[in-house]
Amino acid sequence: MNIEDLVGHIGERLGLQCLSGRLGFDRLLTSPDVSRPGLCLTGYTHKFLSHRIQIFGETEITMLSEMNPGKRNKALSNVFSFPVICSIVAKGLEVPSELLDASVKAGAALFRSPRDTTPLINDLTAFLNEVFAPREVLHGTLVDVFGEGVLCVGRSAIGKSEAVLGLVERGHRLIADDTVSVRRNGDTLLGSGDPVIGYHMELRGLGFVNVPELFGVGAVKERQQLDLVVRLVDADRMGEMDRSGLETLTTEILGLSVPLVEIPVLPGRNLTVLLEVAAMLNIRRKNTGSTSSEQLNQTLLEKLQQRRGPDYPP
Repeated sequence: MNIEDLVGHIGERLGLQCLSGRLGFDRLLTSPDVSRPGLCLTGYTHKFLSHRIQIFGETEITMLSEMNPGKRNKALSNVFSFPVICSIVAKGLEVPSELLDASVKAGAALFRSPRDTTPLINDLTAFLNEVFAPREVLHGTLVDVFGEGVLCVGRSAIGKSEAVLGLVERGHRLIADDTVSVRRNGDTLLGSGDPVIGYHMELRGLGFVNVPELFGVGAVKERQQLDLVVRLVDADRMGEMDRSGLETLTTEILGLSVPLVEIPVLPGRNLTVLLEVAAMLNIRRKNTGSTSSEQLNQTLLEKLQQRRGPDYPP
């Protein structure tokens, strides 16, 4: 993303007024963070973060206004001797002519925003964090089930879309079908759909269906945190699967571990209900720290210990 893209996406929200024409609009952003150049203005240039957007708040502008012209030019040369990406003056403050001249001479864009410094920084960094977040495109169907983001995966034609369509019919919300774009935000994974495909689902024998047209706008959602992966597997794998529910499976997405459930596909099984139950069990695990299987296992062990007596080793 370059400065021109930044202005196009968030310039109106931040109220950005460009003071230097289109100068420096082709410069590339390389960091989701911003910088306050106050220390650099005082002459301390060690590890100055010039690759970040520079925010001139009231502190920096006041500091410059209290300097005589010679000292002000020297302070600004400390900043613009580095390859500054661009600068934003907050709070609609009057921009010193020396700051504009230094920006133009360095070929760096200079903006002014009416926003207060802290809200400006918060909105800008939130946008940049989304832009620079690690991303991965997964093949599957993402649905919001009781607030849990369930990603249904499995081989082609195993029945992912049909099972999720049943969830939508039961009142849950579709986020994406077939192509799921996942980005990492800290320790959270957020999933969204392809902007071209939108909320269309491919159902073999019926073709593509537009979910909000059939079920209403309440049946879809733009994005959702990914909490659980459910893998639909062929029935011939049943022999190697854990039946007790005590085995905890996980899968890694963008460096984060996500709970995984494997459900075998058999004729007559209601996959929609099983997906719904998998989501409820995941909610229970997060709320109580254990599953129904683990609690039942603990109860059985306690009963067995009672029968054996206190002297029998556990």
